[in-house]
Amino acid sequence: MELNDLPDFGPDDFALIEDGEVDPYGTDHLGITWREKTGHVGLMESGRLIAHAGWVPVRTRVAGGVVEAVGLGGVLVHRDHRGRGIGGHLVAGAMARMGALGSPIGLLFCRTQRVPFYRRLGWEVLPHGATADQPSGRVTMPLVTCWTRFVDSPSPPAVELEIEGLPF
Repeated sequence: MELNDLPDFGPDDFALIEDGEVDPYGTDHLGITWREKTGHVGLMESGRLIAHAGWVPVRTRVAGGVVEAVGLGGVLVHRDHRGRGIGGHLVAGAMARMGALGSPIGLLFCRTQRVPFYRRLGWEVLPHGATADQPSGRVTMPLVTCWTRFVDSPSPPAVELEIEGLPF
């Protein structure tokens, strides 16, 4: 299995991994509009794309200051390959690339059931969550907000984090 950068990742690639699965992220009912990712990695097995993770640089505001971050999203392993440790390998590869961008922290949104998976990879729950833009206006994100350090940085803010723009 090899981890590859996917600079041209698009809908056809996503369709290979989704493979007709309805609501693979389990978030369709939330009606969230997500930001496009600018960086992508994928895992290939026997020449076939079986997993993807994407990221995008984001600006956040907390207590009146700006914090640059990298948002992780679009993490998906084809259903036939789940439960084999592929997701951990995929996210670790994405995190290495995210950390190389120079931002002090990474952020992600996930369902409660996924928190133990991300904790094993060094992510922590942001206790006060985050807000982000949606076409209808600013919203409090209905998912768990997690963060990780890429460099020595202070503890997470003791107030809600404000994401500039759409969530990732």
